[in-house]
Amino acid sequence: MTISIVYGKTENVINNLSGMDIRLNQEEMENYNRFRFPNDQSDYLAAHLLARYCIHHLTGVAIHEIELTQHCATCGGNHGKPEVMHPATTFVSWSHTSGYVASISAHKPVGIDIEKMASLDRAFGDSFLSPLEREAISLADGDEISSTLYKLWVKKESIIKLGLFRIDEMRDICLASSNTFYSHNRKKYAFIDIHSNPLMGAAVYEIEDGAIEKVSLTHL
Repeated sequence: MTISIVYGKTENVINNLSGMDIRLNQEEMENYNRFRFPNDQSDYLAAHLLARYCIHHLTGVAIHEIELTQHCATCGGNHGKPEVMHPATTFVSWSHTSGYVASISAHKPVGIDIEKMASLDRAFGDSFLSPLEREAISLADGDEISSTLYKLWVKKESIIKLGLFRIDEMRDICLASSNTFYSHNRKKYAFIDIHSNPLMGAAVYEIEDGAIEKVSLTHL
């Protein structure tokens, strides 16, 4: 196994992992306390617990030994792209949305995003679709519109979390030719789809030497 993905309902994650020796560090507790609403706090807590479990599942390192941090390259705050301080050469990404969380861990940079699906119309795509993608959406109808928009959104978000683009550069990412692979700066990336009603999600990793990685996908 070279990539570990775990996802599930927030309440299930907290219940399943509450018996393990998993504790948030001071930075995480500060961020946790900034949330005004209990549901948002629960999603944040579950995502950070799940990230440690995901790393443990990948590496076998004891959960209480895993060290995480976050750093914003723009303002220097303790948020932004997560970094694994221990174990070394391990990477993690997480996502949470309205009662659901997901995490991915690997020995290479990764990104993940999940969204709880609702009905969308074509106008939603104006803010993040490339011209070719907007053309494809114009040919879709009915339920295809929402599902296609979500598929493109989560894949683009996962690419951003990987660190290839900023959030304001979403329209520069074009997935019109393929929803399975993405090429950027002479490197090739592969997507992993996560579909579990009402969730739509995607993870992404770099393909090295043409090898597709072995993935462990766990639903809690």
